Amino acid sequence: MYYSPFTTKVVNNEIILKQTAPITFSNKTHYRAYIYAKAGVRISKTTLRKEKQLQGSEKEIIEQIHTIRFGETNPYVITGGHFYQLFVRNLGIFYNALLDPRIPSSTKDWLNRQQIALRTIALDLAVFALAGNEYTTIVPVQKHLFTCFNFYARPSDSLFAILYTLLALTDDTFITTTFPTKKLPMYPQQTKTSAKKLLTQYKLLLTHLLTNYHKEIINPQTGLVRTDILLASARDGIKRTSSFYDNVIAWATLGFAKRLGLYELTDLQLEQWRKRIKDAFWNTKAGIFLDDLSEMSQKKKLFSADSFIVLSTKFLDVKKSKDRNYLQQIVTYVKQNMLADPFPLHYSTHDLPKQLYRPVRHFAPSYMGTSIWSHWGMEYIKTLIYLGQYDQDYLSEAKKHLTSYEKNILQYGGYPEVYDKTGKILHTRFYRSVLHNGWVVNYEQAQLLFSASRY
Repeated sequence: MYYSPFTTKVVNNEIILKQTAPITFSNKTHYRAYIYAKAGVRISKTTLRKEKQLQGSEKEIIEQIHTIRFGETNPYVITGGHFYQLFVRNLGIFYNALLDPRIPSSTKDWLNRQQIALRTIALDLAVFALAGNEYTTIVPVQKHLFTCFNFYARPSDSLFAILYTLLALTDDTFITTTFPTKKLPMYPQQTKTSAKKLLTQYKLLLTHLLTNYHKEIINPQTGLVRTDILLASARDGIKRTSSFYDNVIAWATLGFAKRLGLYELTDLQLEQWRKRIKDAFWNTKAGIFLDDLSEMSQKKKLFSADSFIVLSTKFLDVKKSKDRNYLQQIVTYVKQNMLADPFPLHYSTHDLPKQLYRPVRHFAPSYMGTSIWSHWGMEYIKTLIYLGQYDQDYLSEAKKHLTSYEKNILQYGGYPEVYDKTGKILHTRFYRSVLHNGWVVNYEQAQLLFSASRY
């Protein structure tokens, strides 16, 4: 059982956050060995003892997942299954729709989602303040003792996730403008006061971390992520050389920091930065943003599903014709290379075992290659829905893929994290996909966007 040193309660329709226990932090070497050993044991156990298949209709299964992942007794947001650690990127990447007030749910569920997001971000900030740095992962060692470590390199997206969540907690229009649609009923936001207090409390820490982040990962000569360092990201099992994803994340992170008053950048500087990234990565012949700046990527014209980070970061805006053209060409590439078959989205056209970190290479070599990731499938479907405003064929394709995911939910009794390349839930000798997966909120958001697009 894991505990949160923070509690939340509702007072005058506002969620009040309170720290109820002191947090201690240690980064001693022996904790690292303990954490890796524990992670290995948990992964091994889940390959043999799969999660219980949930029963009921699609709606009932989703409600059960919400209770499992976001229930009021849960201390903070985790992926679930063998992933008991707190991956900081989760809230801004894989749970980017958690705080969407338009997702159909009960008042209690909406309250639970707000509270767990608030407790999670409070813990992220408190631990990083003690650690003096950002990490990919926060791990409980004892009741209120935490340690941090990186899977497998310094993160590109931990600060992004923190700022994304702070914006979502302090601005009730942030999610609805990031993923716009026709007006739908929505729940009131109840986190502004507590989230603004966190922002004030940790302003100096965040400014310090952001300054170091910008200084240490961006090459001042090229204005892009350095090619001589490795960064951990959503595709953290593979080694990449200044990936497109990392560059977009860095751009968005500093853009969010500007909005929150944590970093000084002009709109012109951000636009020039965006242009540099587009110019460096766009391959006209293939019609994609290249995965990274390695020679192999340029030679083989490698694509990565996490290119669809352009949607939640607003790196591309479908309302702008030039940006829409990029998205249309990428969708054409996906279809031509059958990356959406039998449903979206395969992470890549190739498995790249030589580029993988050793644990991934040995235990699940296709995990970040030809396997199908539900999260990027939803980002792809959302892209189709937005393109459907200009061509109805995209909407037809989005409907087909949403139907496939609905069937999967009913077939597996959950929302699988990853599928193999044939569309079956991923299960190797050493790895089993998470089933009770809270990423289902992104599926719910895609469903509501599609429903609204038809009116």
